[in-house]
Amino acid sequence: MNARFAVNLCLVLLLASATAAQEFGPWSAPVNLGPAVNSKWDDMHPALSKGGLTMIFSSTRPGGAGGQDLWVSQRDSIDSPWQNPQNLSMINSPYDDHAPNFTTDGHWLFFHSTRPGGCDAGQRVELWAAHRQNNRDDFGWEAPINLGCVLNIAGADDAGPTYWEDDTTGTHYLYFTRNYTPANPNGYNIYVSTCSADLDSCIEQQLWSPGAYVVELNSPGFRNTRTAIRRRDGLEMLISSNRPGTTGNLDLWVSTRNTVNDPWSMAVDVNEDNVAKGGEPVINTVFNDAAPALSWDGQTMVFYSNRPGGLGGNDLYMSTRQKITDPTSRPFQEQLVKAASGSLVGQ
Repeated sequence: MNARFAVNLCLVLLLASATAAQEFGPWSAPVNLGPAVNSKWDDMHPALSKGGLTMIFSSTRPGGAGGQDLWVSQRDSIDSPWQNPQNLSMINSPYDDHAPNFTTDGHWLFFHSTRPGGCDAGQRVELWAAHRQNNRDDFGWEAPINLGCVLNIAGADDAGPTYWEDDTTGTHYLYFTRNYTPANPNGYNIYVSTCSADLDSCIEQQLWSPGAYVVELNSPGFRNTRTAIRRRDGLEMLISSNRPGTTGNLDLWVSTRNTVNDPWSMAVDVNEDNVAKGGEPVINTVFNDAAPALSWDGQTMVFYSNRPGGLGGNDLYMSTRQKITDPTSRPFQEQLVKAASGSLVGQ
């Protein structure tokens, strides 16, 4: 190996490392999911199944049990259109049932509810989960289970669950939002609870740890709510917040970490992140843009917005992004060799 080749190879490997760290390009301009999914009522807080063929979301549209209800829309393939939503009557109650989130295997659905039967006699917002035997049966959900009074705190609102499992350790993480002053809409902050037992036991035996405040993800005094984690690796978190620097009322913010053992980075407005990656500031508007859901591969995001051009109230929008070339793939390795040979790096 000559000196020039060695220098070029080092430079290219550094570039490859930076590219791998970034991993994704900018988000595309959001597209309204249209009248097949959205209504003139509030349609919001989506959840995507791992396979991407099922979407459950909250809606105030008529035809449900009352208040916020959970509705499901299905599609035949990733490229097929979403079908008309159906009410999940086996889960819903006359109270608010809101903010669904799938487990990775699809057998459990987390959500929050104001229904009675929880830990707080005042019927505050609490975290619940429903199970299904067949993870392809979108109407096979069993009676919901309250996640217990160690996790749900009396007098506080506990809401907006986001689940992630560390495959290396088997630890289950449940990010959620807590408000100790429910009358204050800006009182919400992000917490996390863990459980090291098997997931069924964590839920059925209410083994979740007390919620721990996640310092890096919060902006005290402002609203820090519904999150979405990139479930494939747990290295990216999207946040809904009206913290300083927002484009409008609620914006989407992004935080990352190098490994699952590292703290989360300071959150950046998604518009700024998009521009830094060579894109346009197309996600956040002067209206509400919030409650994101990420696909398993991290390339699709669904969120709600009340921006003009929708059907009324809050509508669901979709944005996509491209994954940067995998540095372990053959084309990428061939590119590195050419670069090190001087064809791509300074002759």
